[in-house]
Amino acid sequence: MAKKHLKRIAAPSTWMVDRKASTFIARPKGSFSMAMGMPLITVLKDVLKLVSTGKEGKRVLNSREITVNGVRRKEEKFMVGLMDVLSIKDIGKSYRVLLDKNSVLRLVPVSETEASVKLGKVTGKRSVRKGRVQLSLHDGHSLLGAAAAKTGDTVVLALPKGEVTQHIKLESGCHAYLIGGSNVGRTGVVENISGDKVTVKIGDGVVEAAKRFIFVIGKDKPVIKSVDSV
Repeated sequence: MAKKHLKRIAAPSTWMVDRKASTFIARPKGSFSMAMGMPLITVLKDVLKLVSTGKEGKRVLNSREITVNGVRRKEEKFMVGLMDVLSIKDIGKSYRVLLDKNSVLRLVPVSETEASVKLGKVTGKRSVRKGRVQLSLHDGHSLLGAAAAKTGDTVVLALPKGEVTQHIKLESGCHAYLIGGSNVGRTGVVENISGDKVTVKIGDGVVEAAKRFIFVIGKDKPVIKSVDSV
């Protein structure tokens, strides 16, 4: 039991679950860090409250078209994480996974247009061929990208194929979404980058955040609008 499940009380603080509802909760399978992703069954049952029991959730996954980033998923423990897009065809709704201002993962409704893209933060890279590099993204996946891409930049992926359609640099003037620190869940415009510190203008104020907490979401304007809803 311990290997297949987690005790609810020990689930990451980022999960929006009732820790007293039962003893155990599904252990996710995927490439996100535990704090940045949840099992699909938990999303349906505890977050969206579309099903009442795990058994009902499994039946729904097997009988209805539920996709993550445009790909149908039936595995109840499949990990759904930050910036992923969950779509439920039967009810015609799509959601993006985002961190709110309390550092809790939320499912924010998005339009059909926004549901067709996903943002990936570049967390590492290595050369694989002339003029091309392999980029590692925040969700644990990797893909081929332009040599100009650097750690901290963002790539825009067209769903469901995951093709890179845009590369957005982490630089002064870009729009950023904070995924950690005291200003988590807020958005603003990068003013300055100095070493591992980034100065961001949010509203009428200016805050400083660690570079690892900066998720670039646009150059002249945000690529996605859902970040304004958390």
